Amino acid sequence: MEFPSLENQCLASGAGEIVLLGDQATYCLTRQHRSCPRFRRASKGTFPLTTESAFVPFYNSAEEAWAGDAAAGNEMTFAPLLDTADRADAGSRRRWAWLGAGLVFASALLCGSMVASYIGWEWIARNAPARTAAGSVEAVAADAPTLPPYIVVTATPPSATNPGGDAPPPTAPLVVLAPRNEGDAAPGFPVAVTPTPIVLDPLALAPATRNAVHSTNALNPTPMLDINLAVPTRRPTPVFDLPTSTPLPELPTSLPSATPVPLGTPIIIFAPDDSALKEGRCTFVRWNVKNVREVYYENMPMGGQGEREECITDEPKIFRLLIVLGDGSTQTLTTTVGYLPPTPTPTVTPSFTPEPELTPTWTPVPLTPTPIPSIRYAVVLAASGSTDATCARGQTCDVGLLVTNSGDAADTLALLLIQGDALPALLCRPDGVCAPNDLQVAGVGPGNTAYTLLRVNVPADATAQSSSYVLQAMSVGSAGSQTSQTITIRVTVPSP
Repeated sequence: MEFPSLENQCLASGAGEIVLLGDQATYCLTRQHRSCPRFRRASKGTFPLTTESAFVPFYNSAEEAWAGDAAAGNEMTFAPLLDTADRADAGSRRRWAWLGAGLVFASALLCGSMVASYIGWEWIARNAPARTAAGSVEAVAADAPTLPPYIVVTATPPSATNPGGDAPPPTAPLVVLAPRNEGDAAPGFPVAVTPTPIVLDPLALAPATRNAVHSTNALNPTPMLDINLAVPTRRPTPVFDLPTSTPLPELPTSLPSATPVPLGTPIIIFAPDDSALKEGRCTFVRWNVKNVREVYYENMPMGGQGEREECITDEPKIFRLLIVLGDGSTQTLTTTVGYLPPTPTPTVTPSFTPEPELTPTWTPVPLTPTPIPSIRYAVVLAASGSTDATCARGQTCDVGLLVTNSGDAADTLALLLIQGDALPALLCRPDGVCAPNDLQVAGVGPGNTAYTLLRVNVPADATAQSSSYVLQAMSVGSAGSQTSQTITIRVTVPSP
């Protein structure tokens, strides 16, 4: 078996022997049988084991091992030759392995030595004490350096003479500034605006005699001052360009608003096409307004002439037209579209005829008649401007007329041409509808005014003349009982 078991037996000595499981795992099953003591003792009489890799025959059974003893002597003679190549390859690999290991060790040693040398050199360069050269003295402590004073020479005329009688040469007083300390933030040299200087008299600094011996300080010798230095030119005072505020441009003077041009008499026509509708039906509400500033229909800005389609539900609906007159005042006009309720359809229900019950006859009391409401109809006719017009030959002249409903209810107004003249004339509305003698304007509310025209056509061959036309307005709702006063329009054709 290929694993340790008590069924495995060793056949090295010829007879089967039981081998410990540890010996099986160590020698027999790992091809290390050449190192097994039993195998070595049994092999001493068969062939010499000169090397550890000597050839050892392998048998599957004891009978095969006994049968192979005779041929073992001949086969063992070739065992050293068969194992020679394997030993040569193993030795070559071993030499290369040692060579590689040596190279790795040498490389690691060389890199480590180089790193150690670099680190040591840097440490020595930073921490080693500085050495002084031969013959030099190393200063242990030094005083703070004395900063040189700055001398400013300014031109000043001499103010006194020498007491001895000799006038000294023209000199300039010396201005000596104290040197700047190390802790001071400002520099020690003079600036454009200098602090108060210390003025020294050059005569006091000059030597008393030529041969006088000057006393000097061994530690801080006083420098010799050259009083004949050239007088420097004082720097000009810097000019600072300060920003100035730029005055704002003057605001434009508001121009007086132009005086509004007065408008003529307002002309307003505002009414629906249908005065009453059934539920869900629609109609157009139209308006025609002139000589006003603004027009608003249901709080929406509109033009002077327009229309809107409106629909009603199960109740009347009121529509409003707001106009702004020439003087800025407002006027609200209303018109109503009534509601026509549906006609109820009678429903036939079965009933029985009751037996008549005789009751005493009584005389019914007559009902009080419902008073008919009093409606006042009235109409006013006026000219929109002058009643005299001048018209040239071959032209058409329009004269404006204002028909006002001065009654209490909406009415249909009619404009009548009572008297004409030689020149042909027509009565027209702003929507282009004209009539020769009778022109009607429907749906004029109480207090509203309708604008109409008297249109006179002058032929090109007409002679110079003056024609008069008499007009009158009538209330159709009053069946013609209410009329306005008559007005006369005079049209003049000038001479060529």
